[in-house]
Amino acid sequence: MSLQLSPRPENILEANARIKQVKVLVCTETCTLSGLTYCMNHHRLLDMLNQNIVATAMPMGKDFLPLVQVKVSFPNGETKITPEVNVRKSNILFVGEKSESQPSIPETRDRQLNYRTKPKTALSAEIHLPAYVLKGQIYGEAWQHILDVVDRADEFIALTNVEVRRTPDNAELTFDFVAVNRDKIIYIGEPANAAESSMPVN
Repeated sequence: MSLQLSPRPENILEANARIKQVKVLVCTETCTLSGLTYCMNHHRLLDMLNQNIVATAMPMGKDFLPLVQVKVSFPNGETKITPEVNVRKSNILFVGEKSESQPSIPETRDRQLNYRTKPKTALSAEIHLPAYVLKGQIYGEAWQHILDVVDRADEFIALTNVEVRRTPDNAELTFDFVAVNRDKIIYIGEPANAAESSMPVN
């Protein structure tokens, strides 16, 4: 019986021009990891996190997110640098996509696919996770509420224009895009200030 191995991450860009690198910050309950992961050119990071079937060309497992050129930071201030790690998706709180310039990719890569999608309505949301509070926008159909958007099968949901606050030390970060692990959500609702402004005043 032959065994087919996933391609090694450090060789993946040279082997397949359809793959791009994405700079991310991965937050878990025990550490944060900053590094590079991979997407097909016509896929979003959210698509790759939620996929159940992995293309053989991708260095990504169904249950693990690979990272290369990784800096791991711990709550006690300790950090370490490692060339490659694989983070179990079920342990991820959220993944923030960094907007810095990405490593160059061959010009022969596939063009982006154009998907026809219905217009979405932005909903302001505040998400409470272990040790983190995220404020941003989720998107749904015009008739949907926050519960309709989050109460679905996808493991990760998208949040845009995100303000992140780490509750132990009130450190703050901002991201254009974050993928949030639904199973790690303690509660989600309208931002506190928005809810207060909508309450009747006696």
